[in-house]
Amino acid sequence: MEASLHFESAMNILIWFTAAVLSVDVLLIGFILVQRVCAEPPIVSILDLGPFIISVGVLVAFLTFLFTLRRGRSDDLLNAATDLLEKAYQMLSPTNEEDQPKNDRRAWLSAARLIRAAEKLGARITEESHRLIYRENREYWRARFYDLIFPSIEGLPSTFYAERPEHMISHPLDVRAPLSEKSIAFLYRFVRWPKGLEDPIKDEPNFTEEEVERMCTFGPRGLGNLLVSVRQLRQKPES
Repeated sequence: MEASLHFESAMNILIWFTAAVLSVDVLLIGFILVQRVCAEPPIVSILDLGPFIISVGVLVAFLTFLFTLRRGRSDDLLNAATDLLEKAYQMLSPTNEEDQPKNDRRAWLSAARLIRAAEKLGARITEESHRLIYRENREYWRARFYDLIFPSIEGLPSTFYAERPEHMISHPLDVRAPLSEKSIAFLYRFVRWPKGLEDPIKDEPNFTEEEVERMCTFGPRGLGNLLVSVRQLRQKPES
């Protein structure tokens, strides 16, 4: 992967160097044309415009290619990063909805590594629209992971991670391998709400009194009755 990144960086340098050379070429031809037009008398003909027009056309075509290439690469990174997040979830997802997540050591290590790889790819996304989509995808999978590995305040039982505490230090070959603490730490940090990330619905107002009254009449009446009771409790003076 590192070799691929170095190759891509070298190609980017070469491409942008080519764009710079074409830009300089257009500027030089344009400068020469301006000098000829400003000469007394002007020493320029319609044929002299040919090289300038061709150079401008080549530069525009090349820049269009660059922006298309940039967006295409950004889209590839978005798709790859999102796919890795989904694969990471599949590594731990239970066989049915009632089961706990897999407590296989290699599965947890693989899931953590896949998420880390997705984050690295996501950091290289260049298009703002793609970065926004990736952030939303990441929050979706973060919530899915949270429900999976942190189902309640008690969390998963201690025996889920290792059959005995001492197995986290050293375990016999005839018992289930404990989960790697590094993978546990990574995944539990991943599912925590990131610092500095604002809740997108924090400014959403609560139901108005009119909305609650309408619920009590037209439904959902259960929710409407609950909200009425909540408001009555809030209005009671504290004893």
